[in-house]
Amino acid sequence: MQAALVAAGVGASVLVAAGLGAVGVPWRELPRALADASHPAHVVLWQIRLPRIAAGVVIGAALATAGALLQAVVRNPLADPGIMGVTAGAGLGGLIGILLLPEQRYALPACAFVGGLLATAIVLGAAWTGRGMMAPLRIMLSGVAVQALSFSLVALVTYAFADRAPAFVAFTIGSLAGVGWEDVRLALVPTVTGIVLALASTRALNLLLLDDASASGIGLHVERARLGAACVAALLAAGAVSVAGLVGFVGLVVPNAVRIVAGPDHRVLLPLSVLGGAALVVLADAGARTFAAPLELPVGALLALLGGPYFLFELWRRVG
Repeated sequence: MQAALVAAGVGASVLVAAGLGAVGVPWRELPRALADASHPAHVVLWQIRLPRIAAGVVIGAALATAGALLQAVVRNPLADPGIMGVTAGAGLGGLIGILLLPEQRYALPACAFVGGLLATAIVLGAAWTGRGMMAPLRIMLSGVAVQALSFSLVALVTYAFADRAPAFVAFTIGSLAGVGWEDVRLALVPTVTGIVLALASTRALNLLLLDDASASGIGLHVERARLGAACVAALLAAGAVSVAGLVGFVGLVVPNAVRIVAGPDHRVLLPLSVLGGAALVVLADAGARTFAAPLELPVGALLALLGGPYFLFELWRRVG
């Protein structure tokens, strides 16, 4: 029932996003506009709006799943690919890819993945204790440090190559403007791969919620499970970053909202996070292109306006 309701929410968000924009399309006309090439909105829907909606679905699903994975890795619901430095590392890799291989679009996800994986390796390496274990709190704090370092390097790259500032700025803020079907295909492979791997690891993720001694006693190789989940999160973040740039807070907001409704069991949490993340980004992007029309807001900034206060609220609720 919960999955059906959330799936219905995704469908409703897609309909809302398809109808909104500079060229408004009433919902009752959407079927004809999609099927009839002579309809004034046909080209707008198929070449501009639908690719953007599809990208929002893919990116939202990837970031929400990555957030759920990292929250299990550090046993902290305030973890997020952005807060943990994974998104920033992937973004730095993506910027270097844009700089060095500007004509090779297929290289962008690979560069972003290398950057995200390197950031993940630094975070996990810094969190390694002398007893051969990774402390969850140290992972969290190391992630914050890596995020700050990665963002400073992103700023330096953007400043050093100011002639490419428009493309770089859009990438660092996070935007779906100009996204096409080819971009969706680029993000689809790492996103689908990462989601499948995450869904196949639900038992290990549930055991990671226990303390390390209990999880090991049940038979889980704790460090291997943490490393695997973190690498999958890096893959998912890379897929999202390669299309939309540095979009944050989806991985924080969605898994926490799902956890309130459905509980912490990853067999339920992950599928609902996939759907919830898709709905959130699609709706946020629809708002970004309509709230201040004809001016278009970057979806990354809009999500930060939502996610920042939510993070502070969760911090106050759990600490205070």
